[in-house]
Amino acid sequence: SRGSWRYQVGSEDAVNKGGAVKSQSPPSDQQSTLKSSVNDSAKLLGNLRMDDSFFEEPPVPVIQGGYNFDEWQWWKKREGISGPPTKEQLANPTSFEWAGDRAELEKTLFADGVVQLGRVSEEWLQLLEDFCATTPFNDVLSLGCERREDGYSACGEVLAAPWVKWMEELKHAYSYVSLITAFPTDGDDQGWHRDTPDNKESSDHQITLMIYITDVRVSNGATQFRRIASKDEVSFPGPRGSVVAFESSRTQHRGLANREGAPRVLLYVAFDD
Repeated sequence: SRGSWRYQVGSEDAVNKGGAVKSQSPPSDQQSTLKSSVNDSAKLLGNLRMDDSFFEEPPVPVIQGGYNFDEWQWWKKREGISGPPTKEQLANPTSFEWAGDRAELEKTLFADGVVQLGRVSEEWLQLLEDFCATTPFNDVLSLGCERREDGYSACGEVLAAPWVKWMEELKHAYSYVSLITAFPTDGDDQGWHRDTPDNKESSDHQITLMIYITDVRVSNGATQFRRIASKDEVSFPGPRGSVVAFESSRTQHRGLANREGAPRVLLYVAFDD
């Protein structure tokens, strides 16, 4: 979810509008940029059915050790990374698998405001890791509740490749990509909100995809949603690679506090109409 505190990477000046001021510039050793155009990925729009057990809440791991809010990053510095992946690699038709019939998933999305969409492959997640290890962030936000958002603007469009054709059919276009890290905390859950400047339902319609970079559980900071029609509160625990779509300008949501011992990481991919 978008925060109220922002500064440009490399700038010494920051403006605090009430958010928790904790984030610092990301590592300076990241390099390179990507073209923002995206190849045709129409083959991704087939209807594939996954085993329901994929979405079962993963077990809590035993992890020890501290994490530095300002310096910790989710990716591993693997050897042999020569540069960021190409848009062709990220748009591979086998990289995303739908959770069921696409029309039914769309119906649920627009009725409830949120739906469990599918999953990305481990190969795609490794490409994402390479991208983040070699591409500098455009900005950093502190979201409070020990949450940090590292954002990409134009160069992040390549990460939206698996869903661009689908979004074009829904008359939406790429807006931004960001990585949201929830660190272990004794603090409170986030407040309920929409991703709009005034926290009110907006006529500017936005659909956001959440890709789980780590396993997500209620206990490590899953996002909670209020369904639009029923107002029921629901969350979607799942393993690394799970993808949830929600109408972020209409659906109230909040990040739960991470009560475990390791950071929880999501990739946000937002599309505007």
